[in-house]
Amino acid sequence: MIVVSSATSDTGSAVADALLATGEQVRVLGRSRDRLQRYVEHGAEAAEARTDDPGSLRAAFAGAHAAFVMIAPGIIPGSTDFPAYQRRVINAFRQALGGLGDLARIVSLSGWAANHDGARGPVWGLRPLEEALDTLTGPEVTHLRPGWFMENALPMIDEVRATGTAHGLIPADLPLPAIATADIGAVAADLLTGRRKAGARTLELQGPRDVTLTEITAAIGRALGRPEARYEQIDAATMRERLLAAGFSPHMADGTTAMTLDVAERRIAMRRPRTAQTATPTTFEEFLTRVLDRQ
Repeated sequence: MIVVSSATSDTGSAVADALLATGEQVRVLGRSRDRLQRYVEHGAEAAEARTDDPGSLRAAFAGAHAAFVMIAPGIIPGSTDFPAYQRRVINAFRQALGGLGDLARIVSLSGWAANHDGARGPVWGLRPLEEALDTLTGPEVTHLRPGWFMENALPMIDEVRATGTAHGLIPADLPLPAIATADIGAVAADLLTGRRKAGARTLELQGPRDVTLTEITAAIGRALGRPEARYEQIDAATMRERLLAAGFSPHMADGTTAMTLDVAERRIAMRRPRTAQTATPTTFEEFLTRVLDRQ
């Protein structure tokens, strides 16, 4: 049995889908059994569990020989103390997974922010999650550190469609190690089943090539019939104000802005070169086509 936590998240669902596609016995976890029904229809077991509740997690992981874990949700817009929530999640996973005799493999979703000792905002908890899981004895643990999620570009699609201009704090010409969530799910599934060995405790992942936000905006413009589409960089104060206007608490607006600045100013960056082992296949253009086909 392979257990996938946060199966209704983008990455959790990608992992679950990849495992079910190859006929694995899967148990999916989420806060609502109703939202897990689509997996049940494809042969999975479903269990309700909160990522910050060690009791429900412990019961849900019972009998597992492999487990996929992540901090979810990755952002709670109204939170006034997100690190406290992350600490509860990390402690719950440590309690739930410790001493499970059948558990042979754990794969965690971390991120490239874990490369930066001073990571701020919503990604603060990634390194502490890794460190907590590393204290477990018995299972083989692999931490995935993917780069910039292509899904971050989804709001840009709406902006370009509406106005022809996308906005962001990251410089237009900064090369980003963009990666599709589906590819992360495929790698995680191979690690969970043992079809792939990471070869190291941490595994950086990135798409086939770096892309800039200028290139991403141009690709979106071409796909939407807006060839004039352009990317416009905003400053940190403007980003914070936009987040507040969208309903973020001051705490979460500050943290999210700080996190983005760490990317923009290259404190969050890949530490290893792209190789055949760390590169994934989906290009941004392919990702964009799939997204627009679903709209």
